[in-house]
Amino acid sequence: MMKEVSNEKISNLRDIILDRADSEKKINMAQGRREADDWLAHETEKLQRETNLILQDARKRAEDIRRRQILSAEREKSTETLRLQNRILSDSMGRLQDKLVHLRDRADYSDILTGMCIDAVESLGTKTPLKLRLSAVDLALSVEVITKTLALNHELALTFDPDPAPILGGCWVATADGHRQVNMDWQSITQEMADSLAERLLPLL
Repeated sequence: MMKEVSNEKISNLRDIILDRADSEKKINMAQGRREADDWLAHETEKLQRETNLILQDARKRAEDIRRRQILSAEREKSTETLRLQNRILSDSMGRLQDKLVHLRDRADYSDILTGMCIDAVESLGTKTPLKLRLSAVDLALSVEVITKTLALNHELALTFDPDPAPILGGCWVATADGHRQVNMDWQSITQEMADSLAERLLPLL
């Protein structure tokens, strides 16, 4: 009888121990699962932060590349615009200068030179004493130009300087002391028109 009781107690004790072990196992499993979940959440958050940093860096790099491309395109466009403007100006001024040079073929060329001489005198703002210079090709017209100019302005004291001006056509008028001079030659006129044309061209290109 004692042996049976002992066996029963032993059996009950074994069941209690097994139940406790099973409970502890479940507790440990639950705790392990919580720890695993906590670790996973922590690592996921950490990974998300690192991913965000990578994405921010990638966006910054892409923006830098895009900005450099825009600047490069703008510089290229500006350079091409300037090149086109210079080509248009060069062609236009070349044609204009050719037309001015060929004014010499006109019968009234001396009248044209006279008009330019008067404009130069008026630009200087003084009437005495002044000197007129012409291109080497136009030296033969000096007397005629001087005569016509003085006929239109009797108060003017104008003499001819036989030293040819280094110009294609037109005239130079200077004060006798050489301190002031107005250039009414083809190159000067063409350059003035080129500056004006450049200002008008730029907004169109």
